Amino acid sequence: MDIETMIDIYKDDVYKLCLKLTNNKIDADDLFQDTWLKLYSNFHKLNDQKTYKNWIYTICINTYKDSYSKKKRWLNIITDFFDSKVQHEVMEHQSSTIDETEFIIFNTIEKKTIQNLIKDLDEKYKLPIILYYYLDYSYVDIASILNIPIGTLKYRLNQGKKLLKTKLENI
Repeated sequence: MDIETMIDIYKDDVYKLCLKLTNNKIDADDLFQDTWLKLYSNFHKLNDQKTYKNWIYTICINTYKDSYSKKKRWLNIITDFFDSKVQHEVMEHQSSTIDETEFIIFNTIEKKTIQNLIKDLDEKYKLPIILYYYLDYSYVDIASILNIPIGTLKYRLNQGKKLLKTKLENI
């Protein structure tokens, strides 16, 4: 498989991962580009076609760890909760009842709250949670991508869920 075909096949999945990791479109765009640049420069090292997707995800996650996990971004809470998507949804539903509009806002706030809590987790818990719950990867694939045993992965998922539960109870 050539690199252009690989990009065509996997670009949507890789971009979705970039968005989940960075929680921000601008950083996701940068991570997406950096991932493909690294892949291009290391393309000659890949031999097994069955591992393309895992290899790409590993490059993406390692690039994120190297470049983006060290950056801390502090956002205004209002902007964070009432981003353009919420505003757009509220505008679309102006003719709807107040209850429907409140539901849209509260549902979005809940999602944003959980995303922010996940974003604040230690990397060793955050990455497995994103790969398993948001991107529907299997234990085997995640263990391969993160280069950890399946038992360790299960432990980290369990601990990550416990940490999230504790944080949610304290809100």
